Amino acid sequence: MTPARRHLILVVGPSGVGKDALIDFARARLRCEPNFHFVRRIITRPASIGEDHEPVDIEEFQRRARAGAFALHWQAHGLFYGIPATVNDQLDRGIVVVANGSRAIVPLARQRYPQLRVVNVTAPVDVLSKRLVGRGRESDSSLKQRLARNNPNPIGEDVLHIDNGGSLNVAGERFMDALRACRQASSIMSSPH
Repeated sequence: MTPARRHLILVVGPSGVGKDALIDFARARLRCEPNFHFVRRIITRPASIGEDHEPVDIEEFQRRARAGAFALHWQAHGLFYGIPATVNDQLDRGIVVVANGSRAIVPLARQRYPQLRVVNVTAPVDVLSKRLVGRGRESDSSLKQRLARNNPNPIGEDVLHIDNGGSLNVAGERFMDALRACRQASSIMSSPH
């Protein structure tokens, strides 16, 4: 049997672009499908509506980072974010792992996961602004900082760009197509010859 391909799908894009909405869209449609895993991130932010994450304080996050408990971790907007290292076991079994990530960690993710698929989600600035205000997590100054951040969009053959400025159903179906393609590639590579 050929080893399974380690398909990590990293969903990236600016704050308010709807990464969690796309991930939730796919999770709801694939809830009975055992070949997909949707990562629950660890974040140094209290529990909140909009994302199911494991809240920890900075000291605990740093302790876990030193212990190697993260597959990937980064800092943004004054918070620490981590993808648990347990995803590596799922990837080794050929499960497609979907994680909300950061554009800043794409180079490191490419080194660690050669079968990485980056889904770069975009939307017009006015849509981002409206969504950020609607979720109510940011102060005015924090909101302005998030909108002013100008991280470059990742480029490369492993990147799929999805415009999520309109209908979630349209963007969600495009995202689902990408997930299915990765699953099909994993199945072909892990089947006996």
